[in-house]
Amino acid sequence: MISSVTEIRFPSLDPETNLKFVCYLKVLRLLFDQLSANSFVSKRQIYYRDVTLFKKQAVINQCIDDYACSFGVSIESLGVVAAQKGIIFGDLKFYYKDRLVSIEKTEGSALLPLISLNSNHEDFSFLSPAPEEIVVVEKESVFAKLCDNEKDSNKIFITAKGFPDRLTKRFLYHLTQHYPSSRVSALVDSDVYGLMILKEYKYTPAIKITQSTDITIKQETEWANKSSPLIDETGKLQTCWYVAPCSRLKYKGTFLFDKQNQLGHLDLIQRDFNSMRTFLRTLINLQEVSPDNELAKVVREVQIGMFFLKKREMD
Repeated sequence: MISSVTEIRFPSLDPETNLKFVCYLKVLRLLFDQLSANSFVSKRQIYYRDVTLFKKQAVINQCIDDYACSFGVSIESLGVVAAQKGIIFGDLKFYYKDRLVSIEKTEGSALLPLISLNSNHEDFSFLSPAPEEIVVVEKESVFAKLCDNEKDSNKIFITAKGFPDRLTKRFLYHLTQHYPSSRVSALVDSDVYGLMILKEYKYTPAIKITQSTDITIKQETEWANKSSPLIDETGKLQTCWYVAPCSRLKYKGTFLFDKQNQLGHLDLIQRDFNSMRTFLRTLINLQEVSPDNELAKVVREVQIGMFFLKKREMD
């Protein structure tokens, strides 16, 4: 949630200010309707209620974040939940806040279950035995192929169909925390976008944790950032951490010189090269903070791609 101060004077001689006021008023009305009906809605669904007025999704995001900050509540308290973008395939059964969630392979792939973006470790109770491996897949097409080929395996497959959304990252975090003995791997392309997706899962502190009584946070190995203490509902100060969705994620997928890949190499375009150069600087800065074997693989893959001006996608 973004903390900000927005001052709007209405009516105004500035058309943009008047439009902003109308947007805030319309969002407030929609949120009131959702709470009155005791139902939930995603930010994207609110945007589609009046595309002509809102024009951009960012307008909705800012309005809702401002309301949540002003009222001192989470966006879930306003009846807003994260959109279900991620997909899961596997056998998994758990309780989430006394609600039983059952996912079975026989029913095919399913949307990730809705959970609060402020959910805690204690909100989950997993009943299924630990899977052999939890596999994060970049592409939906590769995910679908794996679902067909790995029906009999004791694995769980997850994809966010590209760059991960907050719900996918939060669910992966809780899943891997509750199954610490399971291997976790990422299947991504050998290009700047696939490797950036890997970074989002493994190295980017995106999961906010304020209650970590059962979890030990290791700042150097979990890519965690510690922020200022927050005051909880009981008036006590709690340490707030931001951790990566899965710091033990292993880099798999395709490599630039992978002999098993039948698709061959693709040429880099100028935009790819520029993105790789910027991304490489980011990776080198991460290496200076905490050296990591998996990170060294990513750096090497980017450097090789830039040297040969080639990239490779999973087949």
